[in-house]
Amino acid sequence: MNEACRQASQRLKHGEIDAALELLRQSLSRQEIAAEDLAAAGSLIRGALEQHPDATHQLSVRLIGQCTTSWMIDVLMALAWRDGTGLRVSEAEYDTVIQDLLQLKTDRSDHPGVIVLIPWTQRLLGESGAADRSLDMRLADELEHWQQAWELIETIGSKLVQVGFDWVSTGGVGYHVAAQQAGTFDVIRRANAGLRKALPGDAYFVDLEAISGQMGRETFYDPRQYHWTKQPFSERGLALVCEHIWSGIRALHSGPKKVLVLDLDGTLWGGLVGELGPHGIALGETPEGEAFRSFQRYLKNLHQSGTLLAVCSKNNPDDAMEPFLSNPGMLLKREDFAAFEASWDPKVEALGRISGQLNLGLDSFVFFDDSPVEREQVRQMLPDVRVVEVPPDPADYVRALDDALCFERLALTAEDSRRTEQYQEEQQRTAQRQSAGTIEEYQQSLQMKATIVPIDESNMQRVVQLIGKTNQFNLTTRRHSTSEVLSLITRPHATSFCVQLQDRFGDYGLISVLIAVPQERGDGSTLEIDTWLMSCRAIGRTVEQAIFNVLIERATAQDVNRLVGVYRPTAKNAPVRDLYDRLGFRHGRDADDGTVIYTLDLPAAAPATTFVAIDS
Repeated sequence: MNEACRQASQRLKHGEIDAALELLRQSLSRQEIAAEDLAAAGSLIRGALEQHPDATHQLSVRLIGQCTTSWMIDVLMALAWRDGTGLRVSEAEYDTVIQDLLQLKTDRSDHPGVIVLIPWTQRLLGESGAADRSLDMRLADELEHWQQAWELIETIGSKLVQVGFDWVSTGGVGYHVAAQQAGTFDVIRRANAGLRKALPGDAYFVDLEAISGQMGRETFYDPRQYHWTKQPFSERGLALVCEHIWSGIRALHSGPKKVLVLDLDGTLWGGLVGELGPHGIALGETPEGEAFRSFQRYLKNLHQSGTLLAVCSKNNPDDAMEPFLSNPGMLLKREDFAAFEASWDPKVEALGRISGQLNLGLDSFVFFDDSPVEREQVRQMLPDVRVVEVPPDPADYVRALDDALCFERLALTAEDSRRTEQYQEEQQRTAQRQSAGTIEEYQQSLQMKATIVPIDESNMQRVVQLIGKTNQFNLTTRRHSTSEVLSLITRPHATSFCVQLQDRFGDYGLISVLIAVPQERGDGSTLEIDTWLMSCRAIGRTVEQAIFNVLIERATAQDVNRLVGVYRPTAKNAPVRDLYDRLGFRHGRDADDGTVIYTLDLPAAAPATTFVAIDS
């Protein structure tokens, strides 16, 4: 057993649950626990979490596969705990996909938050007496099978991670023929293409063929293991596929990490800029310099896909900035960074300042620094920050970030591509606020205008993205899929809209979603606010008051007499705890879990004061 696991086991025997969990999390973060020990670590984590007083707050995951999934449970537990997430993982019986989903559908107990479907190739490659069927028939039957499973998952209300197919051998015909039409490779690729094309837009696809190719199938698979247990992966292969499954669960549950914080010397370029000057650093020309340029090119793409970049460097501020201004070899420019901290302060303090500047929690940060000392200090003092182990050779930096899987997302939206620009505009607003006499004068000076638009196909992807990841301004934190949103907004008498915001500094994009539906068994005279959320960038600008006024106007036009608001407390939505009180709702009953029900009689409702003009 790994030394960290041994120490954690001893602490658990003495009842030191939190100490054992923290020891395992730190060891996993440092990559001190090898693939063959992940299951042992996960088993200890599972036992500790079952005893922990916060056990009920864990994310529930169900594994349903056409291969044995037992070994995945503890490996997933370990990988999720490395990122600070506790899981409750259960599994179905071997190859009972539809049966298990039907049982879950009729079961009245809590449904899993995420269901992971793991196929194997028995039917597809004719391993189960299906060789007499045509290939087209096998492909159609297989796709129909998984589509039936997806429909059941939708009715259950769980999110979906779908693993793809893969080949293990040529099938005895050789590599050249296997890639031709109806060969083994061709069959697998056509099956995966069919799954991808039909997959619901709010599901996550794990490309097993790409993952095994990354490691190498001879290492990734263990045929002997499959013959004995029907579990096809080696220990290293199992760890890698679980990494990707966990990244899919995380993308569905909380979205990608938002900020990549980077050192400068030895990370973005070679050498010390304070000693070598802005033109003496290694950047292009040499193999080492070319590696740094390649890394910058990767970071540029990451930035353009919506990840915020930030600098956290121990340096003189002028020295740190000079390469961005005068070195033509720099692919990254100052404007590519949403925050820039260069000082001699401890990096944990600088990270705190970046968090404040961006108004983002440290749990959305990834820290990439070539110094082991700095990494360890951040890891110990800021455990919410994901610290990536940086390899000694800059040629491996791209692979290190790729393998970390921190920035996996379901899709790219228009708002993603201009994320850094939006934060830079926010810094201009901050400067304006500091120069304004009063908060009212500041809000008036922004010249804000909100456009109210219906939820439809053109913005559905962004709406579901916001529903899936918004935490601070989110009254109920209900995570709805595309089909669930469509079901809600098409109910008779429902009121729904989303909000685009702009001011004199720039365009915020689509920042808010509101969905109100008639209460069940009601006559449509009472609307309950099922979902009300807003991007944290717009909090405190009286946008919520403007949205409230629009809701009153639309509800009144539909002869609605009463609004019902629900506040369900979470670890992060305290900023809206008193929103309904401030808007004049009557504080109703409190549930045992802290949920508060509010009501508002519309005839007595007064519009709220706002500095946002409405363009609907």
